[in-house]
Amino acid sequence: MSHIFLCGIKHSGKTTIGKLLAKRLGRRWYDLDREIERKIGEPIRTFYRAFGQEAFQQLEVEVLEAIIGEENLVISLGGGAADNDPLMKMVKERGTLVYLYLEEAHLLERILRGGIPPFLDEEDVEGSFHRLYERRNRRYSKDCNHLIQLPFDQAKEENVELVLSSLGLKE
Repeated sequence: MSHIFLCGIKHSGKTTIGKLLAKRLGRRWYDLDREIERKIGEPIRTFYRAFGQEAFQQLEVEVLEAIIGEENLVISLGGGAADNDPLMKMVKERGTLVYLYLEEAHLLERILRGGIPPFLDEEDVEGSFHRLYERRNRRYSKDCNHLIQLPFDQAKEENVELVLSSLGLKE
């Protein structure tokens, strides 16, 4: 099997599951957002505000291109990867895309634990999240090789087992 890419909407568990999955499989793990921040030397939000969506998406592609030369990686994509067509094309060509699906209400609850993020409209938090969720869910569902519905409060180790089972890699 080639690279395993984990996608999902913000707070779906891409980073947590990615780390554990890589460890279980004896693979190297990358978090694309962390690699981007390492390259630019600042938080993604700062870069995004200064240069905009198009520049950020170009950066996502550049950073992914730089790391996928290695073999058999586990890579956690950013929550907005669905909105980046060139990135999604590269992912589909270079590996298996696993969509970590959680129900909309559960994700919104997780996101709001840290306060209202800047990508949501403070005047219409639920409506703006719903529109974002619908758009990204539609794209991830269409593009993924494996859609894994995660229970809301299941232990992270059990979620890794679901991924391994879906990929046919469970002992």
